[in-house]
Amino acid sequence: MLSRVAIIGAGISGLTAGCAFRQKGITVDIFERSGSIYEFGAGITLSRNATLLLGELGLFDSISARGFSPMGSFIRDYKSAKVISSISLDENFITIDRRDLVQQLANSFQELGGNIFLNNKIESIDPSKGILNSSANNEMEYDLILICDGINSSFRSRFFDQYTPRFTGFVAWRGMTTVNKLPQHEGSLKANVYYGPGAHFVHYPTGLDNKVNFIAIERSKIWSEESWKIEGDKSDLIKSLEGWDQELVSMVESTDKLYKWGIFERPLPRRLFSKKCVLLGDAAHPMVPFLGQGGCMAIEDAYCLSSLIFKIEDTHEALVMYDKLRNRRSKWIQRRSRLQGMFNHISNPFLVPIRNLIAKFSMRRSVERMHSYNLISELPLELDHG
Repeated sequence: MLSRVAIIGAGISGLTAGCAFRQKGITVDIFERSGSIYEFGAGITLSRNATLLLGELGLFDSISARGFSPMGSFIRDYKSAKVISSISLDENFITIDRRDLVQQLANSFQELGGNIFLNNKIESIDPSKGILNSSANNEMEYDLILICDGINSSFRSRFFDQYTPRFTGFVAWRGMTTVNKLPQHEGSLKANVYYGPGAHFVHYPTGLDNKVNFIAIERSKIWSEESWKIEGDKSDLIKSLEGWDQELVSMVESTDKLYKWGIFERPLPRRLFSKKCVLLGDAAHPMVPFLGQGGCMAIEDAYCLSSLIFKIEDTHEALVMYDKLRNRRSKWIQRRSRLQGMFNHISNPFLVPIRNLIAKFSMRRSVERMHSYNLISELPLELDHG
């Protein structure tokens, strides 16, 4: 059984895994290179496949108290805002400001006795011995090292593969506004998706303080940097939204600041572990955001790894099973996310009505299938079958 675990990166996967391991009495140290655990402000959706796991770990109540349950979603036409399709959601689907999510996970982790070392960059790792050297501490040895440092993970490049993040041809605009600036359409407090020619727009409340997150995604031929912190010119987005529902455009005009970034992805490595190192979250499987599953997959990774470590006596065998389950699941979600992106951004005027018809009659079933995935019940079945 493990006694000491190191985690590189205080994001969603690292903090969730830290909580899970601390609940079993394992010493956990999280190393974060930045000076704060506060992530860049933006909304995030957590669907049932992730919130059930948070509930199992005793983390859901504190997180949902900071979030919002929209209880449904509308897909709308970009010009008229007419509803194309509607989907019912329950209280297990929540929207939340990413900063609140990370803060609540960090609070829970520290309440469980976990250690977070800020301004602490990991300089080197010995995967065979589980030894790491950081910028602020001496050489330390661990039974397992979780690499959770995101899409640009340098340690993945050192120990797993040479794949680099690839620009997908999409750019995203993100902003925050307030509930009173929402379009006055029925159902605006739910999660709303607008389909336009070659672009789509999403908005939803994020919980406390009457905040609303919105994101617009369009095609672009070039982009040089994967970063959430590049400020965009609001007039450029408004120009792109010419001909869209005027109330939606007015909401964009009301926001103070917009950020724009290129959407990148990175193929899965052949294996998700190397000796005493294992990949989680975006370090393992960054994906396009068209299913809203990035954060959910990070939580699944953390729950899956910690559960297998506790259920399988041999750590290597547990890592082999983790690799099998998460590689399979991640490949499927990555592929579905790409297909959803193509579907969302159809621009051919002859195909748009067909796209809308498909959305009307099949989107509900597709969403229900994705959200119904239950890792809690799957793990025992997988263990029984070896």
